[in-house]
Amino acid sequence: MSKSDLVLVEKYVFLGKTRYRIALSGTNIVFNVEASSDEEAYNKVLEIVRRMGIDRSLLESIRAKVKKS
Repeated sequence: MSKSDLVLVEKYVFLGKTRYRIALSGTNIVFNVEASSDEEAYNKVLEIVRRMGIDRSLLESIRAKVKKS
């Protein structure tokens, strides 16, 4: 997984903190994280994805299922 697999959906401020909604491209999976910069937000999402066990082959499988529906 890399930053190129992610899409910035929205960047906003909530209660004085900057939050990011970042999606896995080609899927309906969206992560909402707090971060002080775009780069930090992408790194946080990549870490969450890694912890969830989503690798390249699983991502392609999810994309194929989303495409079918």
